[in-house]
Amino acid sequence: MIPYEEEALLTAIAENDTAAYACLYDTYYNTLVYFSLSIIQNQQQAEDIATECLLKLWQAPTRFESTGKLRAYLFTLARNASLNYLKHLRVRDKHGPDISGQTETDVSIESLMVESELMRLVYEEIARLPEAYRQVVELLYLQDLPSADAATQLGISMENFRQRKGRAIAALKTALLKKGVSDRFLSILFF
Repeated sequence: MIPYEEEALLTAIAENDTAAYACLYDTYYNTLVYFSLSIIQNQQQAEDIATECLLKLWQAPTRFESTGKLRAYLFTLARNASLNYLKHLRVRDKHGPDISGQTETDVSIESLMVESELMRLVYEEIARLPEAYRQVVELLYLQDLPSADAATQLGISMENFRQRKGRAIAALKTALLKKGVSDRFLSILFF
């Protein structure tokens, strides 16, 4: 993936530069999946929606004033596609009330967007950890393994495992605090 400065990325999108879309995919795909999944509770469909959102942008390149507006556009596409999916399910099943009158509050949608963006930052920082620390975090927090099982899988002692876990969490907290993530969110995330 080619790293882009904000203005260069926005220009590349407007010019339908294929490399820019690879960057967009790497940056936003997981965030859009998480966001859509929080609305529809269907992993496969959430992945499809995220792909469709990025594909729509590629098929109709647009000039955005900022990456914030680009993000808002992608989240709006994902929200609308997710709500349309739910509407389709309700119509198909004819069991639930019609959701056309049902609207998500702006606050809850905005909260989901913020949460999705925070999780994207967390996953980015996990990927940047040294291999030994990253493995510990992935086994404990992403695969939800008990500490003893994770230590066994890594072939290290519990003491070594505890040290790596402590150092990994400290490194993640430091990196995320530098990116503006609140200490309160971090305490909820890791404890």
